[in-house]
This record gives sequence, structure tokens and C-alpha cells, in this order.
Amino acid sequence: MGEPLAVFFDIGDTLASPVVTAGQLSGLDVYPFVPEVLDGFAVPGVALGVISNTGTETAQSMRDLLDDAGLLDRFQDELLLFSSVEDLDKSDPAFFDLARQRAGLPAGRCLFVGESEAERSVAKAAGFMVSPHPLHALHLVREDP
Repeated sequence: MGEPLAVFFDIGDTLASPVVTAGQLSGLDVYPFVPEVLDGFAVPGVALGVISNTGTETAQSMRDLLDDAGLLDRFQDELLLFSSVEDLDKSDPAFFDLARQRAGLPAGRCLFVGESEAERSVAKAAGFMVSPHPLHALHLVREDP
């Protein structure tokens, strides 16, 4: 691993499926491979974060959901970006610019991991590297000079 790198993940359909009860987000059904893959990013110089569209959820409710799912401790708190808090969403390059600023890195040292081609396109336009899947992202990080 060369220079510092920030890896930002989408939550829904990338790390977990949302669990909705009575119209409210009540949990995250984490995909079986995710905890092990996220642990693979635990190397010097790599910081993990989230860029996620979160409807009307508060930052605390999203932290609670991530904690209940066993994922919160893998992310740096300042790199948790939720659309409901930032008043931005992943269709806006400004959301990715805010993530880059919080990471304190140039856009080219930030990686967005998300299943949506449209969201990856916005991230790429903002200068981010992109990956469609956490396993692919792990491979990219391990290959980083």
C-alpha cells in the first residue's frame, strides 16, 4: 500500500439489504462476506467511510443501524456521510467532494464502492476511483502501489 487512501462504501445493496418495518428502516441484513472483506481493508494508510442516501434517517439512527449490524467500528466517524444529514445525495458530485474534503485527500486517492452504475459515474466524474463490489475494491487496494 502506497499513499493514504479513503474507501467509501454505499450501504444498501452493496454492504447490506435494508430491512424495512412499517415503512421505516429498522435494520440492515449484512451480506455474509462483508465483515471479512471490510477487515481486509484494515491496513495502514487505508481509512473506511460511507457515502449513502439515507432518506429521512438521522446520523445517530444510521450509526445505530450500522452498530447493530456489527459494522460501525470499521468506519471512521468523520467519514460517515449520510444524505439525510448533508442535504446532498449521490447524484450530486458535491457529495463526493465533501467526502474527499473530510478524508483530507485528493479525489484520486478516494475510492467509491457501490452497486449502482449511475452513482459510480457521478463518483468518477468527481475524480474518485470506483468499484462495483467490495471484493473488487479489496483487490484494487491490495494492488495499489
